[in-house]
Amino acid sequence: MNLPKLSITRPVTFLMVFWGIILVGIVSLQRLPVEMMPNVAFEDISIIIQIRGGIPPSDVEMLVTKPVEEAVSGVSHLREIISISEEGESRVVLRFEPGTNMDFAALEVREKFSRIVDKLPREIEKPVIAKYQKTDVPIVILAVTGAGYTPEILRRIVDEKVKERFQRLEGVASVEVVGGRERKILVEARQEDLQRYNIPLGRVINVLNLNNLNLLAGEVKREKNKFLIRTIGQYEKISDIEEIGIGISPQGSVIKLKDVAYVKDSFLEPIDLARVDIQPVVSLYIQKESTANTVKVVELINKEIEETRKIIPKDVLIKMTYNQAEAIRDAISAVKSSLLWGGLLAIIVLFFFLWDLKSTLIIGISIPISVISTFAFMFFSKLTLNVMTLSGLALGIGMLVDNSIVVLDNIFKKREAGLPQREASEEGAGEVTLAITASTLTTVVVFLPIVFINKEIRLLYTGLSLTVVFSLLASLFVALSFIPLLASRLVMRPFIKRDKIPKTRLYFIKLKKLYRHSLAKALHFRYIVVSIALILFISALQLGKKLKTEFIGVTEQNEFTIHVQLPVGARLDVSDKCVEQVEKVVKELPEVRTISSRIERWSSKIYVRLYPLAQRARSTQDIINQLRPKTEEIERFYDAFIYYEEPQEVGTREIFLDVFGYDYEVLKNLAIAIAGRLQTIKGMSDVKIRMREGRPELRVFIDKEKAASFGLNIEDIAMTLHGQIRGLRATYYHTEAKEVEMVVRLQESDRKKFKDIYNLVLTSRDGTSVYLNQIATFRYEIGPSEIWRKNKQRMVQVSGSRGSMSLKEVGEKIKEVLKGVEFPKDYFYRFGGDYEKMLRNQKEFTFAIFLTLFLVYLVMACLFESYIQPLIIMMTVPLAAIGVVSIMRLTDTSINIGALIGFMMLGGIVVNNAIVLIDFINLKLQNRKHNRYNLFKTLLFAGQDRLRPILMTTITTLLGLVPMALDRSESASLWSPLAITVMGGLTSSTFLTLFIIPSLYLIFEDMKRFVLENVLVKKSLLIFRLLQKTA
Repeated sequence: MNLPKLSITRPVTFLMVFWGIILVGIVSLQRLPVEMMPNVAFEDISIIIQIRGGIPPSDVEMLVTKPVEEAVSGVSHLREIISISEEGESRVVLRFEPGTNMDFAALEVREKFSRIVDKLPREIEKPVIAKYQKTDVPIVILAVTGAGYTPEILRRIVDEKVKERFQRLEGVASVEVVGGRERKILVEARQEDLQRYNIPLGRVINVLNLNNLNLLAGEVKREKNKFLIRTIGQYEKISDIEEIGIGISPQGSVIKLKDVAYVKDSFLEPIDLARVDIQPVVSLYIQKESTANTVKVVELINKEIEETRKIIPKDVLIKMTYNQAEAIRDAISAVKSSLLWGGLLAIIVLFFFLWDLKSTLIIGISIPISVISTFAFMFFSKLTLNVMTLSGLALGIGMLVDNSIVVLDNIFKKREAGLPQREASEEGAGEVTLAITASTLTTVVVFLPIVFINKEIRLLYTGLSLTVVFSLLASLFVALSFIPLLASRLVMRPFIKRDKIPKTRLYFIKLKKLYRHSLAKALHFRYIVVSIALILFISALQLGKKLKTEFIGVTEQNEFTIHVQLPVGARLDVSDKCVEQVEKVVKELPEVRTISSRIERWSSKIYVRLYPLAQRARSTQDIINQLRPKTEEIERFYDAFIYYEEPQEVGTREIFLDVFGYDYEVLKNLAIAIAGRLQTIKGMSDVKIRMREGRPELRVFIDKEKAASFGLNIEDIAMTLHGQIRGLRATYYHTEAKEVEMVVRLQESDRKKFKDIYNLVLTSRDGTSVYLNQIATFRYEIGPSEIWRKNKQRMVQVSGSRGSMSLKEVGEKIKEVLKGVEFPKDYFYRFGGDYEKMLRNQKEFTFAIFLTLFLVYLVMACLFESYIQPLIIMMTVPLAAIGVVSIMRLTDTSINIGALIGFMMLGGIVVNNAIVLIDFINLKLQNRKHNRYNLFKTLLFAGQDRLRPILMTTITTLLGLVPMALDRSESASLWSPLAITVMGGLTSSTFLTLFIIPSLYLIFEDMKRFVLENVLVKKSLLIFRLLQKTA
């Protein structure tokens, strides 16, 4: 029993099935996670190691970074290793393939790292292994303000009551506090007094540490009770610290700490500043783990803000000034709008063709049922609700009614032929089951080759592909069960009297007559018609070579970041003034919503939020272009480098070149030469070298022989100098809210100038004082600020914004201008970023498109049980290429991943009309095979009869795509090229299919007749003559 007949005979069963599907779909929709994009970015795990003692970058690289790289380089699914060695810090970023299970990856990283951690220098702090990059853009920036509160007091409130609450939220990787000054207990020793009492600074540190503890000693019994014995010694107030004894004078009196040092409950010197809209604040920069859901994390942060407000002073305000989830909600809303408008337009077109409300509702109801059932499939397939999965629904919205249209149209034909309603429904649906199954399967199989494309693109478009597949399969089930079920129950007019026919139907009758006349002409001149189509196809291929090529569409963002870099060594107050000038220029722009600034000594960032694209006339790039000449004046005045960056979920306007080698000076010179060549390319901007200038250093060279004569070694000297100048943590001062570091160092007047450094006092093993200049020489040099490595090789990265140029175009120009740059042996450059991906994907997509066409042919050959007819149908694909190239030229759309996916989809979509037409021709010829029926008239009749369902399915699909194609929202570049490609290809293929497919059918019949009448006849005559001769 076939499906249409089963649904008609068991209506209650099928209605319950559909109600069950709708219920499960609605529940699934409420539980689907929401995010901006599928998680296609490379997953990162960062190993961050702080090293005490101010070790220079070159030593950090040798002693820490290289051993860590070697240890973790064998981790599974590792794509690349990027490391940065800075003064006192090593960061090793492990970048994994998209889709890697990061929990298992983190376990493997920890296991391999644990093998070498004991071999690292003793001066390292506890290593941090986290699933994020320190350079990631924060998902949330919070600003803390309060009238009458100084930044220091605000910082104290944030450190003690706010920071930890957000740090422990699920999905939060790190919380950085910027602005104000961090509270410390500062013990600032006077070198003169230390020398007079012969007390080394190390002893002060040890004494403070050993005298600050509460220790459990044991227990004692008294009668029936047990009492714990606890020694109490922790510092309770600052005066306790000042009164601590640190030595004995020659006279036998106790030398107290206050005799040699000042003890202050104070703040460290500011290392950064924060502002929002040019007003000072204390900011919290919150980063999420790489695998965490942005929307969920932001929701948790919002709830925590409300809870935190209850425990801080009422006049202290917490405001969210930056929020990535807002952009996600806007993008989701834009796709939902396209989805709804597409469905509405499809239903309007149905009513225009059918001019019957009941029939329109019967077909239109297949859209919500298919969409809702797709949500259930998405939930069980562990997909998320993002712009790509919703784009898949919006893309298929017009195709969801195609099967229902064909079924109901054929049911109408049976009713008009005089069959009863139930029989017409059963027979009408049964006749087209093969055709609509074939057309659905050809559309479904086009998504199979995506599994052969690289993992990043596969993950990006898998959600889109599966939602299209799920919704189309659901629509096929609806068309073969729900449509005949309703058609057999609802009373519909079998025919309409001519005097009551609407004008639209009369126009369509005239169109059918015009088409029949045109098709007759095309069949008479079939060879000329096919030749014209071939010429158009060849012309389209030639035009296609001139189209722009890039990796993926660049999304429009409502934000950008301004990087302000001053010469290394610049003071914080100078950087502050420079950033303030930039802020004032930015604030003048009417499109700017908020400005959040993070000011550091020589590298600052200004996060600029814009109003949504619908509320402003200019794009983000246009706004940046207006700012550039204004900030150039500030650059010249402060000797700064200012550049702009647009955050992207996928795709970027930047192009990267990685320059590899060993010697950093050689790499620097090569990078400067490359950057100079890039600046000569018209359209390139923001060309920059991602390498900090060297920092001025006063290098202390210890004479080991002299040092040994005083019983000193290099480690002792280095740690003593570090304590005297920068300070060392002695212990913690415990307050009710938190632990405050106690830092011991010399007072500022003893370490302010070069001459103070020369005269720093060391204590020898026998207790005598030794001046540093007695055992050391000094040299002023420039040392590297950081050392970058990629895949265990030293690297300097050069990058620039390509503006409106395509990736392919800018890549070719770069190769041309770099031909004159000479690279020493073992020094070379490689393209990085999207350009590298584009080159890798070209071959994969070419293979995938050919595989798509082959799979479509396989499906049709199986269903038609023919080799020739699928070839005839496949001729619609080159016809689609004509429209694709034409519309891409008209709309200035580049060839990118979205457009290529669209062309792959066309391989399964454009054959649908030809399948319906060929299947109907076969059916008519089969019914009349015993009569000498004229093939020419059969082709005319089939074309005329199938014109309405072909036009209806095509126009509903096209109008369903119109909102996506015309969408100008922030993320539209991800789906609009796909929609534009499908629209162009479907338009040209449909129009030409109506003439080319019947013409090709007749041409193949001509060829078959020629073979039978000429070749076979001649062979028969030859055999007959041979037989005569032998006789």
